[in-house]
Amino acid sequence: MTRSRRIPSPYLESPRRRRVSGFLAAAAPEEIRGCFLPLLDGGAAAIALLQRHPEGWFGFSSPNPDVMAVWESVRDDVGGLVAGIQDLAAAHDPARFAAVRDQPAETVERMPSVTRAARFVYLRGTARPDAAGEPLQEFGDAHYGRDAVAFDAAGLRELATLLRSRDVSLSVGSLFEVLREVGEDDVVVLDPPSAAQDARELRSFVGALAAKGAGVIASDLGDGFYAGWPGMVRLAESANDEPVWVNTVLQRARSAGARHEW
Repeated sequence: MTRSRRIPSPYLESPRRRRVSGFLAAAAPEEIRGCFLPLLDGGAAAIALLQRHPEGWFGFSSPNPDVMAVWESVRDDVGGLVAGIQDLAAAHDPARFAAVRDQPAETVERMPSVTRAARFVYLRGTARPDAAGEPLQEFGDAHYGRDAVAFDAAGLRELATLLRSRDVSLSVGSLFEVLREVGEDDVVVLDPPSAAQDARELRSFVGALAAKGAGVIASDLGDGFYAGWPGMVRLAESANDEPVWVNTVLQRARSAGARHEW
């Protein structure tokens, strides 16, 4: 396990999600073979795991193609991505924000991946957050929120180097498309962007992972979201205000000799 300076998320992330990421990463076994992060949003937990586990294979995915366009562009064309964000930032004002936000969906879908990625980083970094203070993933009803674009060019380049040095697969897909790829003893980290995630679908997914013998690590989504779910337990050592949940498969792996720093 390696320790290094924390690399920032590729776009604006909330302080709470950055804080939770360390607890999620620390809950993983000392060594991992395969690690899946579906429902990828800010990516702070994904980055923390990449930094801690150079030995692992990682599968990052999201049903949102804009999110995955950013990660692909960071890995494959970080210079083009930085330039695209800087071009948008140079003309940033309320009118420019509205024009970018209101681009038709078909126009966005036809954009080169790096252009689409720059648009997402720009809107994420300038839009007003939601009622819970979390940055948005969708921008159809977004409001102007910042006079400067929140992004870190140096951090994007650091993340590009990290992604290129690890075994990482990036894909757009649903939870159950990910499920097909998960094997016994793999680890799945659930850090959905909000509690709006379909609880029934997520519960079914968690149950199917346990049946496959895969470990689950999950951030709490408020009000003890996972309380009472079969096989899910709250880690006693997680911070009182930021609980982390694991399934019994993962708990056994931790008890078998993993040591963690919290």
